[in-house]
Amino acid sequence: MDIYRAIARLNPMQKEAVMHTDGPLLILAGAGSGKTRVITTRTAYLIHTGISAGSVLAVTFTNKAAREMKSRVKSMLKGAKGAPVISTFHSLCLRILRREIERLGYGKDFTIYDTSEQVSLLRNIMSDIKFYDKSFKAEAILERISRTKNNFTLPDDAASGDPVEEASELIYPRYRKALKSMNALDFDDLLLLTLKLFREHPDVLERYRERFRYIMVDEYQDTNRVQYDFIKLLAGERRSLCVVGDDDQSIYGWRGADLGNILDFEKDFPGAVTVRLEQNYRSFDHILKAANGVIKNNRKRMEKSLWTEKGAGPKVNIFKAVDTEDEADWVVDRISMIRDEKNIPFEGIAIIYRANTFSRPFEEALRNKRLPYSVVGGMSYFDRKEIKDLAAWLKIIANPSDDLSLLRAAGAPKRGLGPSALGALSDFARSGSICLLDACGKAAGIEGLSQRAAVSADNLFGLIRRYRDMFAGGRDMGQALTSLIKEIDYRDYIIRLYKTPESAIRRIENLDGFIDSLTRYESKKNSPSLQGFLETMALADLIEEKEEKGGRGVTLISFHSSKGLEFPVVFIAGVEENILPHKKSVDSYGGIEEERRLFYVGITRAMKELFITYTDHRLKYGKETPSVPSRFLEEIPEEATRALDRFEKMDPEQEKAYVKNLYENFMAKFGD
Repeated sequence: MDIYRAIARLNPMQKEAVMHTDGPLLILAGAGSGKTRVITTRTAYLIHTGISAGSVLAVTFTNKAAREMKSRVKSMLKGAKGAPVISTFHSLCLRILRREIERLGYGKDFTIYDTSEQVSLLRNIMSDIKFYDKSFKAEAILERISRTKNNFTLPDDAASGDPVEEASELIYPRYRKALKSMNALDFDDLLLLTLKLFREHPDVLERYRERFRYIMVDEYQDTNRVQYDFIKLLAGERRSLCVVGDDDQSIYGWRGADLGNILDFEKDFPGAVTVRLEQNYRSFDHILKAANGVIKNNRKRMEKSLWTEKGAGPKVNIFKAVDTEDEADWVVDRISMIRDEKNIPFEGIAIIYRANTFSRPFEEALRNKRLPYSVVGGMSYFDRKEIKDLAAWLKIIANPSDDLSLLRAAGAPKRGLGPSALGALSDFARSGSICLLDACGKAAGIEGLSQRAAVSADNLFGLIRRYRDMFAGGRDMGQALTSLIKEIDYRDYIIRLYKTPESAIRRIENLDGFIDSLTRYESKKNSPSLQGFLETMALADLIEEKEEKGGRGVTLISFHSSKGLEFPVVFIAGVEENILPHKKSVDSYGGIEEERRLFYVGITRAMKELFITYTDHRLKYGKETPSVPSRFLEEIPEEATRALDRFEKMDPEQEKAYVKNLYENFMAKFGD
C-alpha cells in the first residue's frame, strides 16, 4: 500500500494528525480509534515529504508494538532509501549506551540483570552486611530502589519513618556499587544512565539531537519521570515532537507512569496542537455508551467521547451471581451458549478480572465443562530454571566481571565449589578489587582454599575462557552452546534434578528450544554476537511474551494485561466494591480514578458483546462475606444495559440486529 492510499483511508481527524509535521503535536487517541494506523502513516508521510528516514524516531513501550509499526511503515515506503528508527525506550537507550557508556565509567560489554538477578544480588548484599531482619523482603526493597531511580512519588500510605524505606536507603548505595563493580545494569539503569549521559555530556546530547530531528512517542500516558525528561531533552529547542496517548487508559501509576505528562503536554510545549481521535472502529455503540458513562466521572482527564458508525449492537449484560462458584459456572454456561448460538470461536472470548488470583474458579468451571482455555500471566519461558542457568553461563562468558552469573553457573550443575570455597574466592576478589572469575584463575595462591577447591576453581576459569574464545566470532554459536551443555553435563543434571521423566523431558525440550533460539538469532543477523543475543533475551517484554502465547481457547486475563487487546465477546467478573475499585484505592482520590480507568480499559476490549458479573457474597478468609456491587456499575447509563436472568436467552430483536450487522460487515468486506 502506498502513502496516498493509506492517507485516503483515514478519517478527517486522523488526516489532520498525519499531515501536521512541524511543532509539538498531541494526538489524543481514544480506545479503538486507529492510533497505530495514524502513527505509522505519519511516519511514512514525514519521509515521503523528503525528510531523511534516519532522522525520524518513533518510540513505544513493547517489542510487539515496535515490530507492528516497522512492518506497516515498510509496506508504505517500498523503494524508499533507509528506514526510520522505531524502537522501545529500553532498546533505544541500550543502543546509545553500547556506544557511549565508557563516558560514565562502564565497559561496553556490560550485562543487563533481570528482576530475579536483582533480587539475588540484594540478598547477597543483605547477607554481607548481616541484615537478618526477616520482615524485610528483597523484593520490597527492590521496588523502593526502582522508585528512587525513576523518581516516583511514594504511595500515599508511606510515611517518612517507613522502615522499608529506611532499609532501602541503607542498601541502595551498596547495590549501585555492586552493579558497577560487575559491569552490570538493571532495566532502570538503561533509562537513567542515558539521561545522566545526556545531562553530563552536552556534546553527546547534541549529536543525537542532530540525528533525531522528528520524534514520536506512543502510549505517552504511560511514561514516567525519567522517560519524560529523556524525551524533553532529546526534543530540545526544535520541538518537533509528536506524542500519542489516551489519558483515560493510564493504568500503570503503581509502576511510575505519570498521568501529568500527557495532561500537561500543552503547558510543557506552548503552542502545541491537540488532535482528538474519537471515532471508534472496534465496538458497538452500547459498549461505548457504557465506557463513556463511566470515564466521564474522572476529573483529571482531557475531554473526549468515543462514537462509532457500527450500530447500537447488544446492550451491556449485567448478571448477579450467588457466590464465586456460581459466577464462574454461569459465565462458562453462557460461553457454551454463545459458542453454540453465535458460532463465535472460544479464542474470541475473554474473561477479565482484577488480578490473576481470580482465575481459579473459572479454570475449574472450564475444566468441568471440558472447554479449552489459556491463562495469561503464567511463568515466562525466560523465567524457567534451565533457561536462567544457561543464560548465566552465557553471561559470564560474555562479561567476565559478572560475579552474580558466575555464582549461579558454578552451581548449575555444581563444579566442586561449595559455599565456603566460593566465600573464600569472593573475599579474595574483594580484597584485591578484582572480579570473581579472575580470583578463580589465581585460586592456587589463595590461603584457606583446599587443593581440591583450587583445582575446581582453576578448571572453571579455564572452561569459561575457552568458551569465550569459541563465542567471540559470533558464528556457530548454537554448536558452541550444544558443546557447553554437553561438557558441563547439564542434561544429566536436569534428569537427576527432576524426579519424573515427564518433567525432565519438558525441561530438556526447553534446552533444545534455547539452542534453536540462538541459532535462529545468528542466522537473522548480519553481525551476530553473544552480547547481542543476550540483549535480545533481556529486552524481551516478559508480559508481552505471556500475552502473545495465549494459546487456544477462552482467554483468562487481568485488566492490566488486557490493555491493547480486543475480543468479540468479553466477560468482566467480580465488579464489586473492594475488588474494583480495589480496597487499597478507596482512601485515595487518584486511586479511585485509576481504578475507574481500569474498568474503562476492560469495557473497551469488547467488540460485539459485553457481560459484567458480580456476586451476592464471596468466601474471604474462610468466611462468607456479603458483596456490594461496584460504584462504577451505577455510572453506566441505564439505557445501555440490561439485567440478565439466570436462564435468559438472547433477546430476539438483539439477535436479529446482531446478525444483520455481521452480514453487512461481511458484505462490505468481501462484496458479492
